[in-house]
Amino acid sequence: MNKTAIISSGLGWVRRGNEAWAQGVGEALRADGTPVTLFGSGPLKPQCDYQRGLTLRRDHPLWRRWLSWGRRYGWEQSLLAVWLSHRLHPTGHDVAHTGDPQVASGLQRRRARHGATVIYKDGLLLGPDWNRNFDWVQVLAPHYLEAGVAQGLDTRRWRMIPHFIEPERFQTVRPRAELRREVLGQELPPGAALVLAVGALATQSHKRLDWVAREVARVPATHLLVVGQADRADEAAFEAAVRPLLGERLHVRTNLDPSDLPRYFQAADVFAHAALREPFGLVLIEALAAGLPILGHVFPVTRWIIGDGGESLDMESAGALTAALTRLVNAPAERAALGVRARARARAEFSPGVILPRYQQLYADIRADRLAAAR
Repeated sequence: MNKTAIISSGLGWVRRGNEAWAQGVGEALRADGTPVTLFGSGPLKPQCDYQRGLTLRRDHPLWRRWLSWGRRYGWEQSLLAVWLSHRLHPTGHDVAHTGDPQVASGLQRRRARHGATVIYKDGLLLGPDWNRNFDWVQVLAPHYLEAGVAQGLDTRRWRMIPHFIEPERFQTVRPRAELRREVLGQELPPGAALVLAVGALATQSHKRLDWVAREVARVPATHLLVVGQADRADEAAFEAAVRPLLGERLHVRTNLDPSDLPRYFQAADVFAHAALREPFGLVLIEALAAGLPILGHVFPVTRWIIGDGGESLDMESAGALTAALTRLVNAPAERAALGVRARARARAEFSPGVILPRYQQLYADIRADRLAAAR
């Protein structure tokens, strides 16, 4: 045995969240010599072993008309957990690591059948009340570990392992003006600053991109570049709500290939993030790696990620982001200093060389625990 299964029910056809985490961690661990297998439900050719499981996808037309998205996602996970419970033991996997709550719960209930130790990665803000169901838990920031302790839980088998980023992907020596022409298709006026915001454009999205737009609109000579996922209806609704505020100072780019994203970060001067709560916020460490000063909310997780690479402020207070942007766009030396600190923080706290050993130690701790229990 001694093989780790990293599982995501949408892997192979969804490219965000848990799916991005599973593939990124699986490929990085395999490249570092750790035996891992990815398990998902769609076609995929990752740079590590992969097995495609049996389930009914959440967007399947058989039930899309009748069930809510949450119910469909729950069934997708539950069916995959049943399939996995018959597959893990015969294929030699003694650790099952997943960020899908119903996959984790289903495997935990069926542990007598498959024999693997289940690790739940809490990337959905389910918190201590849900995490108490599992022997081993991965949390993404110190705040979540502190919350478990505050509720009196035994957190000795909880591990704080944040997401990681390859800093080199987001660094460039190309002139910013050249990058701006590429991503915007135009020159910015002399002295104009470019603020980047990233997230889903849907009106119900917690990213609050419309709030960012209202704040940026009050900062003269400042343009806003919005990058995110959107269908045609969501993009049209966003344009209708925000374009009147900014006019030609608004630039919207949707549904980009992930390989193109670094150029957009590198073209900007400041990164603005108005979400009030985030499980983590991968875009924040991407902005750090690109050397962008970050303006984010005072939520403890966001504040911890930003560190000395930006500033945390009350994103519910009208004018707070406007004031911070006004100061930064008029202080190029301060922006440059923050950018240097941001890059250093990305390397020191969120690079593969720092994070991968934590995963390897987690798996070693689990196997040592299993061995001790067997004696």
